Amino acid sequence: MSGSDWLLRDAMREARREGLTYGLRHIAFNPAQFMTDTQLSEFAQTICREFEADPEHITFVIHQKDGSTHGHLLLPEWQQDHILDSRFSWIRLEKLARLEEIRLGHALVAGRHDRPIVKALEQEGRNREAEQIKALIPATAQEKPRAAYIAQARRMAERQGTYLPALKKLICALWAQSDGLKSFRAALAEHDLLMREGDRSETRPGAHIIEDRKGTLIGSFTRLTKVRMAEFRTLLAQEKLQTAPQIKPVLPPGRIPVRGMKDSLKKAAPAPAGRRAHRTMSLDEISQRACIVKRIKEKEAILTRQAPESSLLPLNRTHSLTQWTYELTKYQKQLRRYRKRYSTAKKEWQKAQASWWRRLSGISWRRKQVMEEKFLQLLDMIRYVVQALLHITGLRAVPPEPLRTILTPQDKPALERFIKEYDDEFTAMAQPAKLSLWLNQRFDRMVRVRDERIRRWDKAHQPEKEQAGREITQLRALLRTRPGMPEHRELVQQLTHLLPAEIFRPPELKAEPKQEMTRKDTPQQWKPPSM
Repeated sequence: MSGSDWLLRDAMREARREGLTYGLRHIAFNPAQFMTDTQLSEFAQTICREFEADPEHITFVIHQKDGSTHGHLLLPEWQQDHILDSRFSWIRLEKLARLEEIRLGHALVAGRHDRPIVKALEQEGRNREAEQIKALIPATAQEKPRAAYIAQARRMAERQGTYLPALKKLICALWAQSDGLKSFRAALAEHDLLMREGDRSETRPGAHIIEDRKGTLIGSFTRLTKVRMAEFRTLLAQEKLQTAPQIKPVLPPGRIPVRGMKDSLKKAAPAPAGRRAHRTMSLDEISQRACIVKRIKEKEAILTRQAPESSLLPLNRTHSLTQWTYELTKYQKQLRRYRKRYSTAKKEWQKAQASWWRRLSGISWRRKQVMEEKFLQLLDMIRYVVQALLHITGLRAVPPEPLRTILTPQDKPALERFIKEYDDEFTAMAQPAKLSLWLNQRFDRMVRVRDERIRRWDKAHQPEKEQAGREITQLRALLRTRPGMPEHRELVQQLTHLLPAEIFRPPELKAEPKQEMTRKDTPQQWKPPSM
């Protein structure tokens, strides 16, 4: 598309003349969805603007490989009067890729640097794009995307006839089907693969690599399977324990095991003379006692029950205030930036208003339109930062609504009503000294509300706990009484609402079967009834 071999050789000669280590920078991009040649060229121009490269001295190639169209961009390191910018190049390239995916409507791809990308976009005022990328950030750092192998290793493997992406999928599938390292090694052997300790065991102890029978490196075990190194060391220790031979202890001749000694002593020791013989209990009595013990445990659980927030750690004022202040700093910077824009527009309008020539030529009217537009943007920014303050401090359940790109005069009354309603919060965000006071008051209110919730919960459940304590006392007294005694029957009657009636019901006497009288059993002769 642009450039030539001659231009690349000339860039290398200039780099040697300037004493640079590198002469060219190669950036390849392969979109997952189709892009036209024009779109690929526009993206290459975006990369040039980002890294301050001269578009007239680039070499850009578009070609197809395995049915996929992608581009190769080569930039000279020496840009006539300066060296090509290289600060945070990976993060900046990922940011450009995410923005291009949003612009073209492609599916967003999660990267390792989404968090700093969101921060950079918020500083640039591109909050809509930042919100879309923020949804890609995983909950924990361990869930971040991680490359299983570098591009150089992939190209080396392809030259040796090995396709790394297919092998990576195979290894992941084998690990998912294995129940340990032993079965995983056996599964690898079936596919002519081998796992062994890495060559740099001194610098990276415990690291293992996977390679084929020819010795071609596939990749690190932890990178290919996404297993953390600490967990892998645990698996290695378990594998060593499984494969270690079992050593049985050998006793010296003439000694008996301790267990046998204890058994012999138990058999030889006579029973104590003063021990009272246990009373034999029936099955019904055993089931009754088990039912009583179960009820006692249920009531003890009621006594030990606490308010849901009682088990939480007490709130830390210093930590909470520091966290809130840190999260609100970026919103304060945005508010000051929008306020400065409005102040500048207002001064320009006042300056134009003071000149009769600018009033007649319409410059003053246009400056007023710009000032009113900046004022509406400032009002929307105030709404945004106040909602952010409420969300961060727990007074708002959902994040703030994004800034609107189009504002009309019809939106002004609603924004002014919002600011009037939350005047204290707006004043706190506008003045750092008042923000500290507001956050301290908010923390005090949180502590008071939390204590009040715990107190109300304890008060609401106090009668239930007192009733449970009385019932535990009665149930324990029931355990100490023998069935059939008057006090036992009295306690059972008092606790009929706790204990199942069928367990404590006394056995009924069995009634003998009623015999019917027949003709043969009657002593007198049977006579038919008289008509």
